[in-house]
Amino acid sequence: MGAWGITMRESDSGLDLLALVEKKCLKPIDFKYFNVDVILDFLKNHIIEQIKKANSGCAEDMMAHYIEANFTSDYNDAVLLVSECFADYLHKGAFIAKDYETKTEMKITEFIFTDSVLDELLEELHKMLEPTHDMYTTLFEDDTRKEWVSVK
Repeated sequence: MGAWGITMRESDSGLDLLALVEKKCLKPIDFKYFNVDVILDFLKNHIIEQIKKANSGCAEDMMAHYIEANFTSDYNDAVLLVSECFADYLHKGAFIAKDYETKTEMKITEFIFTDSVLDELLEELHKMLEPTHDMYTTLFEDDTRKEWVSVK
């Protein structure tokens, strides 16, 4: 799954999403907190807009098909990314984000979320552990899969 590791934050798509989150969601609030609800909503909308952009000009019914066909795998990336950021916060007491314009690291020590978004994250992560799930099967070997599941 990763460009240089097994986590979403080590993959090209994960790093791109993280840079977008940092620029559009965290920087405007001076990296004061990580609002999981707001960030997941932002990523959902971003994913849908990217699908629409890639398929602009097609009929409305086809657009609905493209969104349905492509949203889930991109959203899985977003869920993993946000979960990894939250896991860092839980394990280290802070999540370190980067302001790429100033090339500084920003320490975020507050995560905000509702019970419903936490339930959504846990539900999506649980689905990814099913052997038939696309995310699970993309981790090609059992050793890599076990390492991915146990990343701290």
